[in-house]
Amino acid sequence: MEENERFNEKEFLEKVENAAREGAEKAAGKGIGAAIVKSMIKVMVPALVIIGIMTFFLPKRSLGGGFRNLFNKEEDVEEHELTLENQGFFGYTTADFAEAVLSDRTQLKKLEVLSYKVTDAATLTDAGFAKLSVFSKTQLITYHGTAVYTIDLAELTMDNIHVDENARKVYLTIPHAVQEPINIQASDIEFGDVEKGTLAFGQIKLTPQQQRDVQVKAQETMERKLIEQDILSEADRFGKMAVWELYQPIISSVSPAYKLEVVFEDPIIEEAPSEEPEAETGEGTEEDDTSEG
Repeated sequence: MEENERFNEKEFLEKVENAAREGAEKAAGKGIGAAIVKSMIKVMVPALVIIGIMTFFLPKRSLGGGFRNLFNKEEDVEEHELTLENQGFFGYTTADFAEAVLSDRTQLKKLEVLSYKVTDAATLTDAGFAKLSVFSKTQLITYHGTAVYTIDLAELTMDNIHVDENARKVYLTIPHAVQEPINIQASDIEFGDVEKGTLAFGQIKLTPQQQRDVQVKAQETMERKLIEQDILSEADRFGKMAVWELYQPIISSVSPAYKLEVVFEDPIIEEAPSEEPEAETGEGTEEDDTSEG
């Protein structure tokens, strides 16, 4: 009984050895092709196992509708702004500055860069009877306005961003600062005391339209003061600093080796409001007529 069992065991081992030998001979006949197939199987089987596990455990929504989005391809490396590493078929590493700058829509808005206080005064004169000073009244009105300068970042596009790989700089082109309409609040208007002649009584009264006319004239004078003092250039300087502080951290987050350079678009020439020409007086006309005679 024991001899039969030993004999059967020996026979079984011989069959296994024969089968292994035949398999080796077939594999050797196939040569390199068999080795390639084995290598592909070693790579594909783990990948299929991982995909199967993801499909089983993750909800369909997280997979973007199943296997369809698992095989989506990224853009070609040439479509990106800066190539950090390119390994061909095995992938690449890139950096895109424009996408990082333009993606946050909360920052793409009007940026207030400067608020400047400006003052102007107007003297009201109410000439009395026969223009005699004893019947006249005067009053000083002081207007305190605020000029706000902004830079509009809402219109920035890909064309406003340029990457210089040699200098390791990102150039951001922005518009110049713009002055918003001067704001004069009612609380910012000071009315001085009315100075009266010896025989003058009461206050100086203006209609609502006359009050608006005086304020508009004061605003025009303020505008000229701002241009004469070149406050717009100061607003550009502060605006350039503000934009740099806003976007330099974003550029550094994409690539610490790159620095942001903020530049302006073509300069804008701003002219002061022109003075209204003085009208010729009747006296001057009479003098001309007299001289001709």
